Amino acid sequence: MIAVPPLPPRSPRSAVRALGQPASPAERAAQRQADSAALRAARPGKLDLAYAAAAECRWDLYPALAPDAPVLVLLPGDHWQGSRLGAGAVAQGLLAHGWAAALPGHSPAPAASLTRIVRQMHRALDWLADQGPRHGVAGPVLLCGWGSGAHLAAMLLEHPRVTAGLGLGGCYDLAGLEEGLALNPLEVEVLSPQRLPVARKPFALAFGEADPPELQRQSRHFHAYRSLDGGGGPLLPLPGLELEGVLESLRAPDGLLCHTARALIEESLAGAAAARE
Repeated sequence: MIAVPPLPPRSPRSAVRALGQPASPAERAAQRQADSAALRAARPGKLDLAYAAAAECRWDLYPALAPDAPVLVLLPGDHWQGSRLGAGAVAQGLLAHGWAAALPGHSPAPAASLTRIVRQMHRALDWLADQGPRHGVAGPVLLCGWGSGAHLAAMLLEHPRVTAGLGLGGCYDLAGLEEGLALNPLEVEVLSPQRLPVARKPFALAFGEADPPELQRQSRHFHAYRSLDGGGGPLLPLPGLELEGVLESLRAPDGLLCHTARALIEESLAGAAAARE
């Protein structure tokens, strides 16, 4: 059994759910943010590591005890604002299984173009490939995002540092977002994963069946698009859940999405080993 660094206890509001009283999505989001702040306070040693000159271009790293442990790279769904401060708690399930976690920030939209944001995230992964081992983060990467972060995860799946991906309630076709993100028609084409060649790496897609219909449609369509061209990875509709409930399924050590994340990495590594034989 892999020994893991201790996790900070959840704040008292977490006990509400433990007693069987359902929490609202807003309460779950507030709890996630509070627990993320507690995680940063408990493990401050590898925070705010610069990968580029812009003030927001920083990594928060949570190394495992084993440097070659799998790494969950989390991309929060905050409408491309690039803030990592309220997201770290989502990694707690995989941290409990001996993984490392890493959260990159980026410049916020629309002040920064989406083209620039995608370039920054590529540069962040370049930095992780080059500098991560110096900080004890050298294992295979599962790139996971929700909302806008799921879009970025799909855009970055081809990066050589990435082994597999997991998108939660994502936006994979940017049509209709031109005004809000100041996109021109060419950017809609080249920044929509739904319109690009399929990355031949596993990419699981999950969403809550209580999520808005458009988010559900985007995940279903992107999964169908990938499947037609050999893109691997399951489609996972989660009954009765909205986004915060979906995140809980990743955050819980025994949650379905926590299990899915582990399986994605294990199966990808096993497949790569078999291919080398």
